[in-house]
Amino acid sequence: MKKVFLVFGALVLLTGCTKNYNTVDEYNTAMDAVKSKVPAYTAEATQEVYGADLYYRTYIKGDKWKLEASMNGGKSYITTVLYDGSDLWTYSAHSVYAVKNPAVEMLGRHMNPDDIKNFIDMQNPVLSLINWRHVLTDKSSALDEDDVKFVNQKVTMNGFDCRMIDFGDGREACINDNYGIAVYHKFSAPNLGNQSEILETTLNLVKVDTSDIPDSVFEFPAGVKKADMDTMLNDLKKMW
Repeated sequence: MKKVFLVFGALVLLTGCTKNYNTVDEYNTAMDAVKSKVPAYTAEATQEVYGADLYYRTYIKGDKWKLEASMNGGKSYITTVLYDGSDLWTYSAHSVYAVKNPAVEMLGRHMNPDDIKNFIDMQNPVLSLINWRHVLTDKSSALDEDDVKFVNQKVTMNGFDCRMIDFGDGREACINDNYGIAVYHKFSAPNLGNQSEILETTLNLVKVDTSDIPDSVFEFPAGVKKADMDTMLNDLKKMW
């Protein structure tokens, strides 16, 4: 009998013990529970969009996030977008200004908080890996929940075990149980200029770390100050 248990244990270690979920919503609830226990995410990902290859590094903790964008595979980062929990800021490498995005304040006069949050999250493409279940697309409002289904619950993508899901709205994603996030996410939509042409955008997770992130990560670098367009123009006038 002891030998039987030893053999069974070895098989579990070799093949893994994967739970099957009846619906994607059931799985999403389980993954929300996984994410709720994660103090923070530091993730790196590539994005293929319109023939261009972008590389991102992002830090996500609570309501705050910072996104750094690279054009050379992460060797250097040329642009940073920072959401400090209330405002969106953008600054470039060697810039002395962090420019406040005026759209958030303008939208706040006409949109509800959920729509504003969606707009803010759209400024960080990697968040579609974190918030994989409810990503806005052109077809989201007309999405039939019956169209959301598992394609394969045991796949390997980008070196991660994951479950492939078809959302029926021109996108698919593969979700990792350990992190609760997508390690691959593809969007397909007709080209607005040519409806017969399908454009695809693909996000691939490169690496992820769930260790806590110090608050200093969400502060501006030394020498960078907050500014809006009026502040920048006034400073330029002083220079002249």
